[in-house]
Amino acid sequence: MPKVSVIMPVYNGVRFVAKAIESLLAQDFRDWELIVVNDGSTDGTADVLAGFTDDRIHVFHQANGGEAVARNRGLDAVSAEYVAFLDADDLYLPNALGDMSAYLDAHPEAHALFSDGYFCDENDRPLGRLSEVRPGPFTGNILEPLVLDPAVIAGIICTMTRRATISDSGVRFDPALVIGPDWDFWIHLARYAQFGYLDHLTCMYRVHQTNITLTSGAKRRKADLVRGRLKVMTSDWFEALSIGTRRKFFYNLLVALLGNDPGQQQTIMEAPAFQTLPVDLRADLLRLVASNHLTKRRENKFAIDCLRQSLQLQPNNQKSRVLLRLADTNPALAAAILSAWKVGHRAQARVRTLGQRRTKPVPAALMPASE
Repeated sequence: MPKVSVIMPVYNGVRFVAKAIESLLAQDFRDWELIVVNDGSTDGTADVLAGFTDDRIHVFHQANGGEAVARNRGLDAVSAEYVAFLDADDLYLPNALGDMSAYLDAHPEAHALFSDGYFCDENDRPLGRLSEVRPGPFTGNILEPLVLDPAVIAGIICTMTRRATISDSGVRFDPALVIGPDWDFWIHLARYAQFGYLDHLTCMYRVHQTNITLTSGAKRRKADLVRGRLKVMTSDWFEALSIGTRRKFFYNLLVALLGNDPGQQQTIMEAPAFQTLPVDLRADLLRLVASNHLTKRRENKFAIDCLRQSLQLQPNNQKSRVLLRLADTNPALAAAILSAWKVGHRAQARVRTLGQRRTKPVPAALMPASE
């Protein structure tokens, strides 16, 4: 029985899949199996796969079902103690499996790990390091930061997990998600798993114009990202998250993701998970939703509604009272004041973080996009 099972889903990967497999064959660590799930490719992928004769490589062909279905097929086939993931357009560095498996050997308290690595372009040129875009790194119970940001892990290729943890928890990839199934998987696994961080470069995550995040279309990206957020919000464990995490979660959902969609905002603000927030927090979020619409000079009626609800919750809040008066009488002035306040707030935030480590912007292919 091999020690590491590597799962590779591939769909029309003829351009990069051979390089990906060759990076596995070049590993210093030899005790592995590769489970390739050819997810209905219509290019020459099947022919490329047939050219590899190493008996550690097992290829399964199936009708196209999507990345999550392919990953789950791979999970069904693993036989090793540890599970890793190599996408067909990514590359392992020669030390990857050896270093990651050695970490889990040495840290029995860790159920899973993520490591450092590069992201690279279509020609294998490094563009930066995964650690440069990550908050943290966070270790141990990483559920709360992970709920807020997929960049906490930033690329499934840099991970290794104990097979027993996956099977015992019953966590699977969600076939309903085209964008974000990995993020969804790690969030739900993090309910059961303690994570370690390996500060070694192990991989190259490829950023290119055919990454699914870039090719799926803005509408589908947004819909899937909202679906994943709603899965978290309606989970039976959501209310056990800290107040601070739930506040950031709802801000990200209501303002950053759904800032132009008052219908969905209203539905979320009527949901039990929102209604059970402390009164002051609900009032604050309602005011922020209203402020966002006022700044954009749109949905003024909805913004006024939100401010009235906020004042009902906090009758003595002067910010909401002043904004409501301005929105009623001079929406343009309200927008100007809010815009000036945002500029000042950003400047203050920059001053407060002078000298602190700042993460770089996350490449689009590393993070589900909302627009």
